[in-house]
Amino acid sequence: MATMLLSTHGTNGDVLPFVRIGRELAARGHDVVVMTHSWFADRIAAAGLRHLPIDTAEGYDRHLDDARRYMLDPLKDPEGVLALYRRNGLFELLADEVRMIEAHYRPGETVVVARHTSGIAALMAAERRGVPVALVSVTPHQYVSLPVLGNLFRRVLGQGYDDVFQEFGLRPVRDWVAYLTSAKTQLALWPEWFDAAGLPAPAGVVRCGFVLGDTAEGTVPDWAEPPVLITGGTGQVLHDRFYDVAARACRRIGRKALLVNRHPSFQPESLPDGVEWVPSAPFATVMPHVAAVVHHGGIGTLARALSSATPQVLLAHGVDRPDNAERLERAGVATWLPVTHWTEDRTADLLARALDSAAPGAAGGGYRERIAPLAADAASEDSVRVAAEHAEALIGTDAVMTRPDPRERLARLTPEQRTRLAAMARARRSV
Repeated sequence: MATMLLSTHGTNGDVLPFVRIGRELAARGHDVVVMTHSWFADRIAAAGLRHLPIDTAEGYDRHLDDARRYMLDPLKDPEGVLALYRRNGLFELLADEVRMIEAHYRPGETVVVARHTSGIAALMAAERRGVPVALVSVTPHQYVSLPVLGNLFRRVLGQGYDDVFQEFGLRPVRDWVAYLTSAKTQLALWPEWFDAAGLPAPAGVVRCGFVLGDTAEGTVPDWAEPPVLITGGTGQVLHDRFYDVAARACRRIGRKALLVNRHPSFQPESLPDGVEWVPSAPFATVMPHVAAVVHHGGIGTLARALSSATPQVLLAHGVDRPDNAERLERAGVATWLPVTHWTEDRTADLLARALDSAAPGAAGGGYRERIAPLAADAASEDSVRVAAEHAEALIGTDAVMTRPDPRERLARLTPEQRTRLAAMARARRSV
C-alpha cells in the first residue's frame, strides 16, 4: 500500500475528478489523501477519503468572489492579478502546500497526483526531495494557454514566486512553460477525439478520457415534460448576463427550465415564468432526464452531458470555455455562442434546433442516436482506471527532479504548437 496525495485547486470541474480517481486508488488498497479546499470536505468524506484542507470554506468563497473580475481576462489588468495573489495569501499558501506534501512524504511509498498549472508545490517537492509526481490536466486549455500563463508567471507574479522558491533553497524559475511541463508523467482527462478537435496536447501526454466527478446521486425527477437545464458551474468566473440570456431564451421558445446556481449575485432580479431555481442538483441523476442543457462550457458539465447524450448549447466566455466549445462544435456534438453574440433570439434559435435534433424521428437518426458511441465513451470508467494505473506506476520511482532544458521542450512541440509559438514571438516583436 502506498500513500497517494492528490493535490488540486478550483471548482467542481477541477476537484471532483480527483476525488473520483482517489476512490479508484483507495479501492486498489492505497491510502488516499486529497489536499484541496475546505468547501469540498463533505464530498471527500462521502468518498471515504482523507482530506487535507488548504483553506477555510469562507476563505474559499471569498477568494472565488475576488478572483472573478480578473480571471476572465488576466492580461487586461496584470497588476490586479498580482494584488489578488497577495491579498489572498496565495504565495504563502504555496509555501504551506510544499510543507504539507513534504510532511506526508515517505521515500518509496508516496506519490503526488497534482493539478496541472496549479501543482507548483508538487514540482517543488519533486525538485527538493525526489517525490514522484503525476501532473493532471483537466482541460486542453491548460496546455493551449501555457505561453500566456508562463509570461504572466514570469513578468507579473515572478517576484512572489521567486521569494517562495528561494525560501526553500530552490533557484527561481525562468522558463515557466518548461517547468510546468517537466513531470515525466502527464495525464489529460479528455479523450483522443476531443484532443484532435483543437490544438493537441504535447507528445507524451496520456489522454485518459473524461473523468466524471459528479457521481452523487439523488431522486429521479418526476417531470411531466423534461425541462431545459441551465447551469453556469460552481465558480464565479462567469459573465453577468449568462443566466438572464439563457432563461429568456427558454421563455421565448416556451420551454420550462431548471436553473442551477449557487451564487445569488449572478441571479437575475426576476426569473421568467416557467424557470425554477435551485442552488444545486445531482447532475449524475438530473442530466439524463432533461431535454437539453444550456451551460457555460465547463469541462465537467460538457462531459456529463455527453455521457447522457443530452443536447448542449454553450454560452462560452472566459478561460477554457471558448476552446472547449469550439472542440465540441468541430466534432459536431454541440453549438455555441461567443459573448458578443449572446442575444435572446440567437440563443433561443440554437436551443430550439438542439431540442428538435433530439426529438423522435429527427433527421439523421436524432442527436442521441448519432452520438451514442461518444456518450458510451464519456460514461466509461476506463478513464479512471487508466489514470489510477499511471499513478500507481510511479510508486518507488523517487528521484530528484532536475530543471528541464528549454531545448528539450522545443523538441517536444507539435508542428501546430511551433507555428503558434512563432506567431506569438512575431507579435511580441511588433509591439
